[in-house]
Amino acid sequence: MQIHVTKKTQLQTNTWQGGTTKQLCIYPEGAVYKNLDFIFRISTATIDVEQSAFTVLPSVARDLMLLTGEMVITHKGHHTKQLKKFDTDSFKGDWETTSMGKATDFNIMTRGNAKAHVKGFTLPEKANKELVLASDVIAIYVYRGEVRVEQPTIKTILQEGDVALIYKQSINEAFSLHGLRTAEVAIAQIYL
Repeated sequence: MQIHVTKKTQLQTNTWQGGTTKQLCIYPEGAVYKNLDFIFRISTATIDVEQSAFTVLPSVARDLMLLTGEMVITHKGHHTKQLKKFDTDSFKGDWETTSMGKATDFNIMTRGNAKAHVKGFTLPEKANKELVLASDVIAIYVYRGEVRVEQPTIKTILQEGDVALIYKQSINEAFSLHGLRTAEVAIAQIYL
């Protein structure tokens, strides 16, 4: 397994019509979100207004998970779902999508044959969580707290706001997360 860490201080926050957004990673390196030439892109966003409309993104699949707050997300002609912390929703980027409620989300966009699954959890201080890298890439975002990523040849500390991309080199590589301070963690498993 290979790990690439991006520190919080290396990430740039931008504004959008409903709040702020921060791109955590984009693949392949050098891809540009506005050009829609990425295979996957992971970001977080704050929704600071009570009602917002999502940007229409043709040929993009989206998986969204709430980190804070609550929202009702509506995809016109498809489905409506109420989301609370760590709840997820999957939808197509060309659907007409609106939301009600203020929240912070973790969002992965995929294109082409790429697929993603997101989940979130709280990792208490001194607790361990075993994970298996069954996908091609796994992204780990520490929203709050601090964790150590451990594997026989790797020990990396992720602080609040840091993101790590772990790339598979062999089948079902195992690693663990160790809570250094109680942490809220978002994970995206990405299949290329």
